[in-house]
Amino acid sequence: MIRRPIFFTATGTDIGKTHILCALLKAQRARGQTAKVLKPVLSGFDAAALETTDTVRLLQANKQELSIETIDAITPWRFKPALSPDMAARRSGQSLSVTAIADWCIEAIARDRPTLIEGAGGVMSPIAEDGLNLDLIREVDAHPVLIAGGYLGAISHTLTALRVLDGRASIILNPWGETPVPIEETRDAIQRFAPRARVIIFNAEQPHELLSVIDGNNSD
Repeated sequence: MIRRPIFFTATGTDIGKTHILCALLKAQRARGQTAKVLKPVLSGFDAAALETTDTVRLLQANKQELSIETIDAITPWRFKPALSPDMAARRSGQSLSVTAIADWCIEAIARDRPTLIEGAGGVMSPIAEDGLNLDLIREVDAHPVLIAGGYLGAISHTLTALRVLDGRASIILNPWGETPVPIEETRDAIQRFAPRARVIIFNAEQPHELLSVIDGNNSD
């Protein structure tokens, strides 16, 4: 049986997708298991500062060798402009279609372990010139994991994103920055209006909740 991939997206940019995904990869390794990680498209790629790129952070968290081959295997589309992928591709003189990305992801999905895919930007951000992260999630039939925050306005942003995901997703709240109310209160409010979604709070010291994202969605 081919495991259904798990797609990490967010309510917006700089919410903490890569940080949380790295923590999940480390927790998976700590219990003696591995996952395959993919980040098919990356904007803002600077070959002179590899250590700061999302792809290299994911490789390191997954204890994979750092080489041009392993970078290619995780992120085949890399663009220097720090813009949405469609704009970055255009400025780099390249075309980028959601079908090409989806076909690559489907080919790369592991059969023997979970495959974790990180998108680019928010769920409704363009990931190609003809498609959004939402379209890619549907094309690869992935279970969506929505990363959200606890800032003022986070409830509206999260419920809006969840609506386009048909109400079915795992939600991880990242309690970074200023939070106007306890993050537990934000979780409870989201859960009240999104009964079909599962809402957890990110805590790197309690990896069992993070791992439940994998354990609860590891097959068709």
